[in-house]
Amino acid sequence: MSQDWNPGGAPPAGQSPGMPVWPGTTSTQVASVPPRWPLAITSLFFCWPLGIAACVYAAKVNPALQVGDVTTALNASNRVKLFFWISLAILVLYLLIVIASAGSSGSG
Repeated sequence: MSQDWNPGGAPPAGQSPGMPVWPGTTSTQVASVPPRWPLAITSLFFCWPLGIAACVYAAKVNPALQVGDVTTALNASNRVKLFFWISLAILVLYLLIVIASAGSSGSG
């Protein structure tokens, strides 16, 4: 019998089912995409609407990796990072406006 024949769709030797590999490779190198939960949780405190979106995308990373969809996992992880930076920028702008308005109304 040939080693390539795989009855029943069992995973290749050394690879457990549901473990994705990088596209274009046949090795058992597992794709590793960070869900970036700390950034998602932090963005909840900076700007809660964007933080909720960041948490939703962070929750999409691991299920996408489990089915082998590395592209979706990377996109979701990058969206978390994007929402974090946008929420941080909104917080900084808000604080600058509050400080500027407090300084201008204090003299009088």
